[in-house]
Amino acid sequence: MNRHENETPILRLTDGIWFDTGPVVWSIESLRLYQGQGVALIPDGPDPPIDPSGRLARILASLSTPEQGTVEILDENVNKLSYRDVQRLRVRLGFVQGYGGLLSNRTIRDNIALPVSVHGNLSIADETSRIDRCLDEFALDNVANMLPHNVDGATRWRTCLARAMVLRPRWLVLEGIGDWEMDRGRGTAWSRFRDYRKTVDAAVAICLSRRNPEFEEWFGDEGGEIIKYSRLHDKGIA
Repeated sequence: MNRHENETPILRLTDGIWFDTGPVVWSIESLRLYQGQGVALIPDGPDPPIDPSGRLARILASLSTPEQGTVEILDENVNKLSYRDVQRLRVRLGFVQGYGGLLSNRTIRDNIALPVSVHGNLSIADETSRIDRCLDEFALDNVANMLPHNVDGATRWRTCLARAMVLRPRWLVLEGIGDWEMDRGRGTAWSRFRDYRKTVDAAVAICLSRRNPEFEEWFGDEGGEIIKYSRLHDKGIA
């Protein structure tokens, strides 16, 4: 018997989805992800003219919709939600937008505090405790009062991951693998990522721009699944 038979999937792609990036149309077959599961999604074939990972990550994070197919997140059909309902859904998600997405005029601490202050529904004392703990867990204490442009790229990415995980969302989407290649998953950020997967009833998707055999092996050892999606056709070419 399927152990997820009585569970509602965290992510469900029905009828397959099509999405385009410039001249190329991509296709992902129907997919269901349940709590505890993780996938790395990789475009198949030669490197495309335009990296599709950002567009796919935004679709999976409810920030964009595919040209065809249905995306359901946490039992919500994203295609049919009103603008307000989409905003409510996004409170329950975590999204790491490559190395970007940080507010340039706010400190590292303020960037991490933003989702907690706006969506956490916590007391001031509990907010402070949650943010302090997050800064400590991601080794960001010593840069907490610095602006994003004053720290290196690895620190910015670590901050993006910390912000995405601070409310312990049940659905986490990563665009790219950040600083993984610096320490092959042994650094602070990826240690926290592993802890999150072990302790939160969540599912995870990582969108890669191209094959990365070393990361794929590591992610497989961590219990993740590698899924290659297809280049369907170039526009105007059946």
